[in-house]
Amino acid sequence: MGDFEQKFARSAENRRNWGAVLLAAAAVIWLVLAWQLMMPFSDGDDEYASSRKCESMLFYEGDDPTWQDDTWDDCRAQRRWPEMLGWLGLSVPLSVAGAALWTSGATSRQLREYMAEHRIAAVKDAAAKDAAAKDAAVKDAAVKDAAVKEAAEKGADEKD
Repeated sequence: MGDFEQKFARSAENRRNWGAVLLAAAAVIWLVLAWQLMMPFSDGDDEYASSRKCESMLFYEGDDPTWQDDTWDDCRAQRRWPEMLGWLGLSVPLSVAGAALWTSGATSRQLREYMAEHRIAAVKDAAAKDAAAKDAAVKDAAVKDAAVKEAAEKGADEKD
C-alpha cells in the first residue's frame, strides 16, 4: 500500500472518529434534555420538609401542570426554557457536523476498499489473459511444429 493510500485511509478514519465524537456529544445533550423534560423533579431543596415536588414539564395530569401558583416560580427556576433551547440549539450543528464527518469518513473507507478489490480483480484478470495468451501461443507453436514435422516427413517420403 502506497504512502498516499495510507494517508487517505488515516484521514478517512480520523473523519469518521471525529464524526462519532460529535454525534456522541449531541446525543448526550439530547439525553439530558429529554431527562429534564420528562422526569419529575424538585425545587432543589431536598433537605427541607418544605421542598416542593414539580411534575414533568411534558407529562402531567390534566390540562395544566399541577404546580400551584406559589411553587410555579420555584419549579420554573429549576427548568429554564431558554437555557434548554440554547443547549438544543448547540446540539444541532454538532449533530450535522458529526453526521457529515461520519458519512464522509465511512464513504471514503468503503471507496478505498472497493478500489482495492477492483485492483486485485484487474490484476487477476490480466494474469488470466496472459496465461490464456501463453497457452494459445504454446498451442500455435505445437501446431506449427506438427505441421513442420509432417511436411518434413512428406518430403522425406517423396525422396525415397
